Amino acid sequence: MDALHCTAESLHILLRLMASKGLKTQQLPKLDLPADALFNRRARVPLLTLLDLTHWAERQLGDESLSLDFGMTLAIAEQEQPFPLQAWCEGQQDIPAPLQPFQLTLRACDEHNMMLELNWRALPDELRSSATNIALAWLHQRWLPVIAARHEQLSVFLTAAPYTDDLPAWLPVSLQYPTARTALRFPRQWLSEEYTMRRMPRIGREVSSGQSQLITHKAANLLRNELSNTPPLEQLAGRLGLSERTCKRRLQDCGTHYQKLIGELRLIQASYWLQTRRFNVTAVAAELGYSSVANFSKAFKKWCGYSPSQVRHGVPAIRQQENSQRLFAAQA
Repeated sequence: MDALHCTAESLHILLRLMASKGLKTQQLPKLDLPADALFNRRARVPLLTLLDLTHWAERQLGDESLSLDFGMTLAIAEQEQPFPLQAWCEGQQDIPAPLQPFQLTLRACDEHNMMLELNWRALPDELRSSATNIALAWLHQRWLPVIAARHEQLSVFLTAAPYTDDLPAWLPVSLQYPTARTALRFPRQWLSEEYTMRRMPRIGREVSSGQSQLITHKAANLLRNELSNTPPLEQLAGRLGLSERTCKRRLQDCGTHYQKLIGELRLIQASYWLQTRRFNVTAVAAELGYSSVANFSKAFKKWCGYSPSQVRHGVPAIRQQENSQRLFAAQA
């Protein structure tokens, strides 16, 4: 592990997250860092030092949410970069820092599904929980442009029960534990599917803070997990540890709001159900909580340029970039 490094940018992200949770710089333990690590974002930082700091901070805070936030924040910063999972597993490209504590093994588990196993490299036992959280939160967030509306097809296997509240904020997927190893099971076709941000709700990054982006993506995950019965804004804010007013402000900082975020997530889900013919148009509208088929059809056509019936009969549906800014989802 000592030979593995990441850039100091990752350290800066972690320090900002720690500060947001009330851990001050003067409280930090002594760190094995290059002299310019706090000033040069490109400086090389030992990955083990970063994991040690994460583990220390989580002991101070009393839960494991920091490592999950850290993994998600790293992924948000890289979201529009390619996601060559197979190339990483086959050693054709360098493994990203969040996955470096593991030897990646990709194998077929049956005719239709693959298994990605995360097998430990040499790593102190006390760091494994934090390292796992970082890797899984990063993997899920980076993979979202492929996973889109199919979270039920992704299963995550953990060696121990997670020690944090409301895990769906980071991993709105099927979880199984305890198991012999950490692994993810997913459809084989995902390895060759297009990686496109147009399957994602629009969450602005240009002027928003990193904290607002993190909160908005966590809100989106919680809503993804409950689209047929979305929690009210007050409850959503509470699950994120925020007041309703602060939650509104964080969403607005990212160019969205509660109803718009729900609307986009519903339409992304609707496009998948229609394209796979899981439900007819009437059933999709009902499943996603629209007050009428007409309201659903109007919102859907505005989102992708085609009617639900056209999409169900074979027209590809994906968010139109030129329409996304004008999206106004019909309210349930």
